[in-house]
Amino acid sequence: MQLVDRILRRICEAAGIIGVLAIFSLMLLTVVTVVFRAMHIAFPGTYAIAELLLIPAVSISLAYAAMQHEHTRAVLFVDLIKNDRLRRGIHGTVLLLGSLFWVVVAWATIREAIRRGAQNELSPIINIPVAPFRWSMAAAVALLCVILVWQGYKLLRGIPAEDEQHNLDTSA
Repeated sequence: MQLVDRILRRICEAAGIIGVLAIFSLMLLTVVTVVFRAMHIAFPGTYAIAELLLIPAVSISLAYAAMQHEHTRAVLFVDLIKNDRLRRGIHGTVLLLGSLFWVVVAWATIREAIRRGAQNELSPIINIPVAPFRWSMAAAVALLCVILVWQGYKLLRGIPAEDEQHNLDTSA
């Protein structure tokens, strides 16, 4: 189990670097665009580039946040349950059921990437191929699915989530 956790963590760290680079590139593009527009110089295609950079920035951050146990979840009801086994069981079941939504999103993203890739889709104005960005989203959402299923499986097996272990360590 620790091997799978370590592999998923390394993959998420590598993906996180790609996501940070996308965010940094988006920030740099915005600054350069604003500075040059102040000098009355406009670059064509900056909106198209920004749209493309948002794809890996957002999709990768979903998987990274799930791996770090920082994703949004409602724990109001579950935290009231004192029985650890029941609490983990409910949490694990909800994670597995919630991952079904992301499986559908991943499936639809892969289908769309295949369909648009066959059409050799290019971004408007600057003609950058969109396929690598679509596939990065598909890979990130698929990674998110793997992480959610793995975390749900561990919880159903009675293995506490890392954030749960951290909470126990800090409260002692």
